[in-house]
Amino acid sequence: MHRIIVTGAKGKLSCKTADRLSAKPDISVTQLSLRGDWQNYDFSDTFGIVHMAGVTPQNAKSEEDYEKINYELTKELATLAKSNGVKQFIFISSMAVYGLEQSIDSKNGTVNENTPCMPKSEYGKSKLKAEEYLTSLRSEDFKVCIIRVPSIFDSEKTEYIDQYKYLADKYPFIPKTFTHNYKSFIHSDNLCELIYLSIASEYAGILCPDEGRFSAFDICRAIYPNKPKSRFFGIIIELFMKKNPRILDYYGAIYYSESLTNTFNGEYRVSDIRREIHSLYSK
Repeated sequence: MHRIIVTGAKGKLSCKTADRLSAKPDISVTQLSLRGDWQNYDFSDTFGIVHMAGVTPQNAKSEEDYEKINYELTKELATLAKSNGVKQFIFISSMAVYGLEQSIDSKNGTVNENTPCMPKSEYGKSKLKAEEYLTSLRSEDFKVCIIRVPSIFDSEKTEYIDQYKYLADKYPFIPKTFTHNYKSFIHSDNLCELIYLSIASEYAGILCPDEGRFSAFDICRAIYPNKPKSRFFGIIIELFMKKNPRILDYYGAIYYSESLTNTFNGEYRVSDIRREIHSLYSK
């Protein structure tokens, strides 16, 4: 039995992760708030910590929050955990550590094994700084697992897919274009399963998960499987509109290469993402 602590007692993703892990027969879960007097918590009988507490561009009140919460709080927690004999520390990081921006040239929007981490945002910089400190702590007795998540999607967090529904609703057909400009994102169920597999295998290293090969066209088709497609309009976009900022937002590539996402042979993808998307938007 692995006793696991999930940080972030009120966050929706933290709560969902704790629930999903609690359903596993070999996992015992406690949620821990990192507000208040958490420094006196006894970690001595804890196998691992899943550190999900943090601030994102959506909930940060100031740029100082990134440094204070994403880095300094992580540093304090990990240092205490290691001194208390915790065996594994799983850190929920972000694809933002690479600093890549969407690109119509798919090669420029692809993250592979050789892509350097060059974050541009304060959020990405704080996550990378935390990663670097955690890496300095790792040892045979303190395994560090870093998960660089892309955009997260589920029934309560639909913003990422909503933009493609807008595109699919705008025309009587779906423009078929830039079909190899993929977009990395992950369903929260699949992220939870990846975390479980990482605990069960006592994984140490960096993980870059996603849902596989999805372009803007594929996402729109998942929303409306029977809606007509238009290659003609797609050609017009490619020839005359590809420099339009709105087109870049929809069709620009930003994704992990398959060599990075096939961790655990893809077994973490327990939810059928096409079915999940269609089910949500067909109501």
